[in-house]
Amino acid sequence: MARTKTKTGRSLGLVGFFCAATLAGWGVFACGSDETGSVLGGTGGMASTTTSGGGQTSTGIGGGEGGFTPEAGPCQGHAGDIICDEKTAIACDGDGKVASETDCGDELCVPGIGCVLCLDGQFACEGNDVLVCNTGPPPQWDPLTTCDPLANQKCNPTTGTCDVLTPIGNESTNPTGTYYQYALYAQGSSPFLGGCDIDSLGNYLYVNQGAWYVDGHTLDVYKIELLDSDGDGEFEPNQHPDNPDKPGPIEERVLTHVTSYPVSNLGMVHHAEVYAVPGGIFLLDAPANPGMLFKFDFGTQVTTPVISGATPTIELAQLGYDTISGTWYGSSEAARKVYSYHADTNAWVAEFLYPNMAGGHMDGLEVVTNPNTGVAYVYVSDMTSDFLGQYRRDRGGSWVQENLFEYLGTGGHVEGMGFGAFNHFWITSGATLYEVGGGDLSKYLDPDDPPPT
Repeated sequence: MARTKTKTGRSLGLVGFFCAATLAGWGVFACGSDETGSVLGGTGGMASTTTSGGGQTSTGIGGGEGGFTPEAGPCQGHAGDIICDEKTAIACDGDGKVASETDCGDELCVPGIGCVLCLDGQFACEGNDVLVCNTGPPPQWDPLTTCDPLANQKCNPTTGTCDVLTPIGNESTNPTGTYYQYALYAQGSSPFLGGCDIDSLGNYLYVNQGAWYVDGHTLDVYKIELLDSDGDGEFEPNQHPDNPDKPGPIEERVLTHVTSYPVSNLGMVHHAEVYAVPGGIFLLDAPANPGMLFKFDFGTQVTTPVISGATPTIELAQLGYDTISGTWYGSSEAARKVYSYHADTNAWVAEFLYPNMAGGHMDGLEVVTNPNTGVAYVYVSDMTSDFLGQYRRDRGGSWVQENLFEYLGTGGHVEGMGFGAFNHFWITSGATLYEVGGGDLSKYLDPDDPPPT
């Protein structure tokens, strides 16, 4: 909302500005840009320059002499008008001086009008809801329809319709990059106690311990350390005999079981992902509480709900978090579909579908920000770990597949996937725990291995 105005109806962030907008009952308002990119307009026209006798004469934006300069103030030539400087509405008095300024915030600035919530004929999305602009007065967003994410529908803010999603990106037959398997720990012959639903934070791993299809009640914590086993004085987590960028023997890892926490509602093992944070974990407790999210605190050992009552009711099994936008992502084994959580409407929104990666069904999701660019990527995997799909949201809000990474290894099925230690992915398959990364994948994960410029 504008800082100095109050509107009825729903207000939400809108991207874009119309340099010539015909509003119901408001007429047509033109606009131009000064050298700093400020949007200016009103009853006057654009500034122009004419040449006579080898000299230059400037005609001001409002038709007066002298033109617009920062020293003269934005209202010169706009006496009595309302003009726009990007997201700021400036009211000019009769002497061509600034009378007041209003930060439009999430609203639009329209020359001659000021801050408006929306424009006639415009649509917007709020979670799964499709909204249409009602110019009023007062202007407001009216509900038009609601999209059904269970039917793969997603709101289109351009057309005001519910679009049906289709799979995005290459299938498993068209990989664009490679990665490798590193450590592998088997239950019974290593400190790994078995389990699924894993995440990593720093050099620690957190695993929902238990047998498949049984509700987990124990969270195991492991520490993983890297040794300079080749004796060259460097720690090289991406070094691999098949990696042309980091050739050499795989450096030794040491896994240690640190502690275990009793957690009454971890959820069904292999079906309820966890997300680690300092001092605790977030957990799904699936399928007992579909679509809900909880947090377990290591200090108090108390579990509290974080998301409850969200619609629609989706049996989420995988979990990820975008630290850039503060958005939770989830997915289920029932479809290769990624959802996001929209807090304002307490709803899970269908974001994108991905094609078959030859793994039976979806069984892995993680959100990782590229430390070199600040771009957040959603990584998805089928039940096998042979492929990792890498997706990002573009500026228009659409999703694109950036890469499809492939590796050859013996890790086993994906029954839990987390990212962290050594800037690698850690995967559990019930009886095994293994590590994948390096290669082309590392260029999006490792601050010490940026892509070439």
